[in-house]
Amino acid sequence: MIVMIKILVFCLFVCLNLSAAEPTLRAMVAQMVMVGFNGASLNETSVKVMISDAGYSRFGGVMLLGRNIKDKAGLKALTLAVKNKAPNLFIAIDEEGGKVSRLGGLGVKFISAKEVGETLDIKQAHELYLKMGKNLKELGINMNFAPVVDLHSDTSPIIGKKERAFSANGAKVSLYANTFMDAMGANGIISVMKHFPGHGNSESDSHKDKSVVKLTRDALLPYRDAISQGRALAIMSGHLYVSNLDDKNPATLSHITINSLLRTELGFGGVVISDDMLMKGVGTESLKEKIFKFINAGGDILLFSEFNLDGRKSAELVKQHIIDLVNEKRISKERIEASYKRIMSLKKLIK
Repeated sequence: MIVMIKILVFCLFVCLNLSAAEPTLRAMVAQMVMVGFNGASLNETSVKVMISDAGYSRFGGVMLLGRNIKDKAGLKALTLAVKNKAPNLFIAIDEEGGKVSRLGGLGVKFISAKEVGETLDIKQAHELYLKMGKNLKELGINMNFAPVVDLHSDTSPIIGKKERAFSANGAKVSLYANTFMDAMGANGIISVMKHFPGHGNSESDSHKDKSVVKLTRDALLPYRDAISQGRALAIMSGHLYVSNLDDKNPATLSHITINSLLRTELGFGGVVISDDMLMKGVGTESLKEKIFKFINAGGDILLFSEFNLDGRKSAELVKQHIIDLVNEKRISKERIEASYKRIMSLKKLIK
């Protein structure tokens, strides 16, 4: 009888520990949301609210924009406060160099990708990006929405005109992008390649308008190389209508583009992050429908530049939409679990 009781107690103990170890649906869904926020000082209410929510794991990451950066001391204090509350939170920034830099106001300036590709050899580029990575690390940042691996085109208002691409040649872009990611990785910074499957030949800005591109093998080369070499950890989807692949949905919402091309054909098993879901290029469907399409296409993290949306906190609104979609059986729980596992695997790299 005593042996039987011991066995029952042991089984109960195991079951309780297993259930405690399994995250709830809401906890898994929270990891799939990354938000921007207002304010740069720990004294501001908006910053206090963000840090409090981070501590309660209400989202999986935050993105830093120019509005969050006034000086080095303030930024360091901000990121430290976030880490103290949520050590495994993604703290992301757009730091490409050139015209797309959030750190320029701090006196930290790096030349554009185009200038790097035209004037620096690989060794020099690596040294430059080691300095960039060191700066990001010292400021408490652990994720960089870069490198841009789009191909340069003079007709592109958002890539070419802003000199954000290393070259018009895919092999050269691949070489410099890999150097960029190696340098970031050496400093503990997670790189996010963008904008899949290639924004370079778009003649419009996906922030403002519908952007149409034609996919080429050369445009895919940087992704193919980085994935096959194990360098690609995270990839950002572009809000791009690919005319010769899926002209009905932007890549962010396209099962053909993310699941069939990126995951199946190219073999990418890492994290897919959307470009800002508040950009015009993602289309006019309802927010819930966009979320449904992105997740079922194979996407993992939904990026929202604003902390509040439609009178509610963005993270809470997005999470509720996802939970409703699961309850409606439009998204399977297994699909959520797959994203959660990919995200948590990537977070093991956070230092």
